[in-house]
Amino acid sequence: MRSGISDNLINKTSIQGVTGDRRGELPLELSLPALVEGENASGRKFKETTELLEASAREARFYLKTPVSIGSILRLSMKIPATPLLIHPLLLEISGEVKKVELNGQGRSGHLVTLELRRKYRLQPLSTASR
Repeated sequence: MRSGISDNLINKTSIQGVTGDRRGELPLELSLPALVEGENASGRKFKETTELLEASAREARFYLKTPVSIGSILRLSMKIPATPLLIHPLLLEISGEVKKVELNGQGRSGHLVTLELRRKYRLQPLSTASR
């Protein structure tokens, strides 16, 4: 007896879960201010405020004026504002490895950076984080 769901769709979903293939994962396009910290291409520590353009469970994309090297580790700190569903603002801290750096062709200064996120993150109330 068939449930009416295509066998092809069921197989594709199970394959994605088993193999870790997440090409079907859609990034969340958003505009969220973020503080980026790490080492620049010369090995000097830097901090730069930017705007997160896209985020998924695996990647984040944003522009940086500071040149960074592929393979370097960057830390993102984002203030998540209060909403009707989220009573108190939160601070999300997450890090990752630079996987891609693209020259900007859209008139913005800086480079488009793609960061592969680590699974470990820190989420806390903003009032606690600012103490």
